[in-house]
Amino acid sequence: MTILAEAGDLRRFRHHRQFLKFCGMDLATVQSGMFRGQSGISKYGKARLRRTLWMAGQTAVLKRTNSFRDKFERYISKDRHNAHLRRKAYTAIAAKRARTVHAVVKHGDPYRPFFEGVSPGGRTTL
Repeated sequence: MTILAEAGDLRRFRHHRQFLKFCGMDLATVQSGMFRGQSGISKYGKARLRRTLWMAGQTAVLKRTNSFRDKFERYISKDRHNAHLRRKAYTAIAAKRARTVHAVVKHGDPYRPFFEGVSPGGRTTL
């Protein structure tokens, strides 16, 4: 409910990347001249919306079995105790949560928890 209250009508975003930018979860790189820093999320969007997606992602990871937990486990499989890697994994889950919410609202389809469709180009959706 908070996501819809903060974002308004999600159908106005033609692509999920526009919604991610609105949330402030798009990637940005600090650079100046020849210097190029590390990439991170831009945080230019709505902080309350970003925090809500972050908490929803953490809750999804704590559930027994779902695609969010599976992605989290794949992300941290290299080093389970690395706090920086876990934080990046939670951010990836929050972004996946945002893409899922956008798709469900935009298309009006019911949520399918383990749907991992493959596009003709070989990329997985959501």
